[in-house]
Amino acid sequence: GRSPMAAAIISSDPQFCQHLRAILEDPETGVSVGLEISVDFTDIADSHLEQLRAAKPDVAFLDLTSDPHVGMKFAQFMVDQNMAGALIGVGSTDAPELLLQAMQAGITEYVGKPLEEASVLGAIERILRKTGRRGETGLAEPGKIFAIFSAKGGSGATTVAANLAIEIHRLTRKKTLLVDLDLELGETALMMGIEPRFSVIDLMRNFHRVDSGLLASYIQRHETGVEILSAPYQPSDYETVSAERVRQVLSFLHAQYEYIVVDCPKTFTPATQAALEEATEVYLVTTADIPSVRNLTRCLPLLRSAGRRKPDSWIRLVVNRFDPRDVVSVAEIEKTLGMEVFWTLRNDFRAVMAAINAGRPAATDTKSSFAKDVRALAAKITGVRAAQSERGWLSGFLGRDGRQGAEVKRKVPTNE
Repeated sequence: GRSPMAAAIISSDPQFCQHLRAILEDPETGVSVGLEISVDFTDIADSHLEQLRAAKPDVAFLDLTSDPHVGMKFAQFMVDQNMAGALIGVGSTDAPELLLQAMQAGITEYVGKPLEEASVLGAIERILRKTGRRGETGLAEPGKIFAIFSAKGGSGATTVAANLAIEIHRLTRKKTLLVDLDLELGETALMMGIEPRFSVIDLMRNFHRVDSGLLASYIQRHETGVEILSAPYQPSDYETVSAERVRQVLSFLHAQYEYIVVDCPKTFTPATQAALEEATEVYLVTTADIPSVRNLTRCLPLLRSAGRRKPDSWIRLVVNRFDPRDVVSVAEIEKTLGMEVFWTLRNDFRAVMAAINAGRPAATDTKSSFAKDVRALAAKITGVRAAQSERGWLSGFLGRDGRQGAEVKRKVPTNE
């Protein structure tokens, strides 16, 4: 029942203008073309600017093909002068740096040329939702955020985070996002075997104009179905990222995904602190060695204070590379930390390293004992049953202390 959005087209290509008008002429698009400026950006005169100001288009299509550099400058000028509600850039999709420049210039959506009807209509739909002309399609209830944290490098926390996200999505078939907050040396992209165009830093810098539609521009979808917001390829100064911005981003993502797995830095940066505060649950990943347990002991007071919740109700301890013959037993870890071990992941070092070096997640290896254990963990925390054949793997070790072979009064976690 609403009036259509007024649109302007700026292009010196008559065939492009004709094609775009043909796409937009269907009343169902919710767009009506009211102005067309058919000159190069360098030839735009004061009279054209007056026409734009008079038309006050809700959306303007900018054909950037002939001169992308000048086109970006003009887009920035339009944003500064508030000459259109939203900008849709059209041009080459082969250069990632061009897409980034478009976002930095204030272009809300970017579609490829030659035009594809589905791309144009998708961009329009996202703008309609952002402006309130279409109902937003967010979650009925916020999803869950699982923060993965380790107090010592080399514990395998990133491996756990990446594979846990895959198994959560595989079991639930719900929207799952993996976020790499290690802004200096994040490795989730390498772990997943992808080369993302944008990073979490790009999203944070442009967050002031991001909606659920534009978010897709920053997200990389993995073949397993998991979506990824990676760390920057070049190390970034984490001190330039405020805790408040991280909270804002995670809160926004919280409403877009059923499950979010956050791979946290191994230091208490502002990003780490914010992620721990926003998390539904925090999973502390450790290995059964003295340095790891000692570091966790030192970190626990900070972790507990970050949550501002019932002590330890949201913190869960995961022992990675578990072997019942480890010198440091599960019982000793629990006694030292004053908390129970929630889960153990078997030591399948050879299979995990082979997967990492091949640029593929270990979860894709159905024979990996580590992958089976992660799937069982995902089943536990989501409430979705894993296959019976993947459960009860620790039954042969129940009740045994790996170092002394003696009975343990409290059972080692069964992972069931």
